[in-house]
Amino acid sequence: MNQQSNATYEFDSPVTIVFPEGIPGFEHLKAYHLTYSDTAGGRLYRLRPEDDPEIEFTLVDPQFYSLNYVLALDDTEQALLQAERPEEILVLLMLWKDSENTPGGLHANISGPILINMAKRLGMQKVIGNPRMEVSISNA
Repeated sequence: MNQQSNATYEFDSPVTIVFPEGIPGFEHLKAYHLTYSDTAGGRLYRLRPEDDPEIEFTLVDPQFYSLNYVLALDDTEQALLQAERPEEILVLLMLWKDSENTPGGLHANISGPILINMAKRLGMQKVIGNPRMEVSISNA
């Protein structure tokens, strides 16, 4: 299944998303609350594990960085997400802050997008070596 990001999903916040294999580095945490807020810069998502409320991940649509992913899911990933069509998958980028080298700057993990089947409430982080994406340039 090939996937191009990304539709905007409207949902009652929060929803519980299950990551059957966890998120790399947090494999022991499986269930997360997904919330969002709309800001002037775009929609920000927050992912917080049910079992550890001290942890929170901030996520954005790849288009926030003018990126459009072209992803291929293998059979295992497709089965894990229980996806039948590409438009069922929400693609998000996890943000991180490098306070030592770029104070105040946020970076996106472009080689590890979060994929969520919003209908089935299943998620995974797809670790990819060479992400294939298209860059969008807007004339705003």
